[in-house]
Amino acid sequence: MGKDRDDICLWSDRQILGGLELLRATCFEFRYPLHTHDTFVIAAFRNGAQKHQIARRRGVAYPGTVMIIPPGEAHTGESAERDGGWEYSALYPAAGALDALSQELFQESRGSLDFGAELLIEDPEMAERLLAACESAARSPDAIAREEAIYGALDMLIQRYGQRTSASTLRKAPDARIRRALDYIHAHHDQPLRLKHIASQVDLSEFHFMRTFKEQMNVTVYRYLMLVRLNAAKALLAAGNPAAEAAVGVGFYDQSHFTGNFRRYFGVTPLRYAAACR
Repeated sequence: MGKDRDDICLWSDRQILGGLELLRATCFEFRYPLHTHDTFVIAAFRNGAQKHQIARRRGVAYPGTVMIIPPGEAHTGESAERDGGWEYSALYPAAGALDALSQELFQESRGSLDFGAELLIEDPEMAERLLAACESAARSPDAIAREEAIYGALDMLIQRYGQRTSASTLRKAPDARIRRALDYIHAHHDQPLRLKHIASQVDLSEFHFMRTFKEQMNVTVYRYLMLVRLNAAKALLAAGNPAAEAAVGVGFYDQSHFTGNFRRYFGVTPLRYAAACR
């Protein structure tokens, strides 16, 4: 698998699906801490083995495996072997964008797109199609070629494993109080926040709110806020804003704190991410 070092490329392509984030990575030392995405995670594994925890379920992804993580599911990732690593690629399409594609494919607007309860699927052909699509998206200078590669892979994935149903297997949505708290965090993430500020919005004590939030979201309030800020920073970086401005714009007042957390969760620095975006 090449030299024993991490090689991670994460970028956003504004010309695909209105803005699609993609990843190609070979990881040895890097470990993904517990985190969530507000998009789907669709990953395909080429070499090595990755152990992970998704929604409190532990597993290992091997070559030829496809992983589908619904939006909001907390998960981790690291090498399954002490001296080994893993190589994979991933797409992060918005749920609305995938749902729109499935409506066209199935000629059905009722219900919503669902991939079932299996998070890991052994399908070497599908995995290779996704890996090839990510490689094309990374290397091709032609927007149409990149779009065709990604749309073709998603078409195949939805046709094989997607269905439109009203009985979704996606994780249970948080209750009304936590949804209000999430809205508040998203609306005020660029400001200094205290636990009591958020808890007061939902009429809970700080302690009760903290426990309820973690029970329903599978991550702490602080970790969720951190991810909201980092994802907002990615959007600013992809749009061409300088890293220092992006950091301040989303609520970081220490550049080293911003850079350190960005690298901790995404495996790359803000400058490298910005340089890779199209």
